[in-house]
Amino acid sequence: MLLELVLFFTLAAAITTAAVMVPGLVRARGWAGIPLTLAILIAAGWLTGLIVHDPVAATILPLFGVGAVIETRRHLPQWSFLAAQLLSALLVASVVYLIYAGAQPFVDRLGLLGIAGSIVLLLLEASALALSVYYLFEILDVFSRWTRTAHRAESSYQPPVAIQVPCYNEPIEVVRETLAALSHLDYPNVLVQVVDNNTKDPQVWRPLEALCAELGSPFQFIHLDPWPGYKAGALNEATRRLPAHITILGIVDADYVVRPGFLKEMVGHFADDRVAFVQTPQNYRDWKDSGYLRGLFYSYRYFFDVTMPARANRNAIIFAGTMGLIRRSALEGIGGWEESVITEDAEASLRMLGLGSVGVFEPTVWGEGLMPLSFDGLKKQRFRWALGGIQILRRQWRELLPFTRHRLHLTWGQRLHYLFGSVHWFGDLLTVGFTLLLLLTAVAATIHHRLPVRELTGPILIVPLAFLVTGVLRGLWALRRAEQCSWGDALRALGIWFALSWVVTLAVVRGLHSRQAAFLRTPKQKATGNRLWPAVRSSAVESTLALLALVGAIVMLLAAPAVPTAILALMLLFEAWIFGSAPWASFAAEGIQLTPFRRIYGRSAQNTGERPDVATRAAALIPGALALVVIGVLAYGLLNAPPESGPPRQADLPTIGSITQRQLPATGPAPTPSAASTPTAAPTPSPSRPPSPTPSPSAPSSP
Repeated sequence: MLLELVLFFTLAAAITTAAVMVPGLVRARGWAGIPLTLAILIAAGWLTGLIVHDPVAATILPLFGVGAVIETRRHLPQWSFLAAQLLSALLVASVVYLIYAGAQPFVDRLGLLGIAGSIVLLLLEASALALSVYYLFEILDVFSRWTRTAHRAESSYQPPVAIQVPCYNEPIEVVRETLAALSHLDYPNVLVQVVDNNTKDPQVWRPLEALCAELGSPFQFIHLDPWPGYKAGALNEATRRLPAHITILGIVDADYVVRPGFLKEMVGHFADDRVAFVQTPQNYRDWKDSGYLRGLFYSYRYFFDVTMPARANRNAIIFAGTMGLIRRSALEGIGGWEESVITEDAEASLRMLGLGSVGVFEPTVWGEGLMPLSFDGLKKQRFRWALGGIQILRRQWRELLPFTRHRLHLTWGQRLHYLFGSVHWFGDLLTVGFTLLLLLTAVAATIHHRLPVRELTGPILIVPLAFLVTGVLRGLWALRRAEQCSWGDALRALGIWFALSWVVTLAVVRGLHSRQAAFLRTPKQKATGNRLWPAVRSSAVESTLALLALVGAIVMLLAAPAVPTAILALMLLFEAWIFGSAPWASFAAEGIQLTPFRRIYGRSAQNTGERPDVATRAAALIPGALALVVIGVLAYGLLNAPPESGPPRQADLPTIGSITQRQLPATGPAPTPSAASTPTAAPTPSPSRPPSPTPSPSAPSSP
């Protein structure tokens, strides 16, 4: 019965995914959605009965589907029936699949090593599926919800405000645009505090000081050198130097051009004493002329168009580091910015919400910044965001898990959003793990041995492939719906998420290995000569992994050509696509036209990802060493297992678990050549994975 349930709910999720992609259907209400929901469940039941040769299943299984939809709607009454069905189908399919796969090693009577290996594989699959369900929840919570509560701003409330502009090593031409825009703010009582932190060269910060003097009394310049704590430390000191009557703080990155009405329209939210911070979207300019920059723009925007609105439904948004306002007393009430955490903004918002405060997300765009022009700079930025997410998890994991002792008074919804906001970075580590496992499977195909993990056979093999394909389709659909972009730009955005998988893996391992904050350095200026070598250098590791995955897929098909082998090869090709996106992104970034202003911005730390006085050593070596250990352990089990007797038959197939034919239980379908328990689709970067944005210029995620 487990097999039938897995197939039924997997097919129901796949068919419903296709249905929600039809414009308008995801919000189909009442009687418009119920018939469609029932029709999909009946179709999934009929297909399941056809696959397992059991006509009774076609009658009984839709009843399970109806029950799951009703239970989901009971908890999420604002959702449409179709959305409730999609979430419940994916959730139940995932749970039943894990039960089925978890029981398999004991049914097959594997040895201790086989059971241990199977448990590790099961944990990887469970983690990937949990992230996939969460990504889907975010998407549906935004696109299928009928009602949404918006916080109202009181236009007559106009307290004194200080806009803080943190700078490090910024070209004066970049900051000039930011300060010129702030000088035109339509607000009666504002101070602009420019905080230059650890810029060593006086020829860089002295012109900035002169510019502030030129702009007049509303502008205050502070130069801190040397100063600990990076951006957080500089902002803490700047806040201490503010006049006592300032009650609201605004943070604007040094490359942002803010619209005049920003304060006038946003400050009114603080008339409600419960509001601790207000966040508006981080938006970007100067991107429409390049396909790469368009993809990067949409990959950033996804967080503020999907993830933040979903979090706002449960008062669980983050303060994202720029284009946001914060109540000074709320910030001082938690002891200021945490200087040991790279993503001090997101960490502070968690602590403020834990004191019972309210965070307001206002979806109106009030300013535009600049995106990194080099792939190297983008990788350093994403490294910081991911490392910051792991730091938050290490510091606050007890607050985010249920049934532990809590100091912060967070709701269940807040805990889950912040927990997955940090945990989703592990999706890239899972991707690397699945890739290594599939590569070992390809090796097993060539020498006709078996890996020390369980194997699955028969119709269950379509389940991981279905998870993979439908997950990618949902991600592309969510991107197109949220951003109103073309399929080509949606694919580019997805490719950029994929391209950052390896550097996020490095950050996760670095965050788990050390409590100390660290930054990856990058060259100060974008190359203007031969761009081939910088592009190759920026993606060398990812290119190697992509090539190995491609070769592994070909070897697997040549060693044992068959349908199950093709499924495994497709999974490897998907991993090749993920890592192959990095050289594509690297070469595409090198092809950006360098206008005069872009050449200037190329020197900015906002573009290069540079930060003062730090360097990361050995961070890139840790994942490699870990990978070698994993490969060594699995290879030992592989090479020391006895080969199957007799020459390999044409039907022999590579499996994660076995490459030989195995008979199915008598109660199952007709015997099928064995194939692997393949890893589930490593979670696509959100539609989560929009990286949780953190500091400058940001977006998070993520899916």
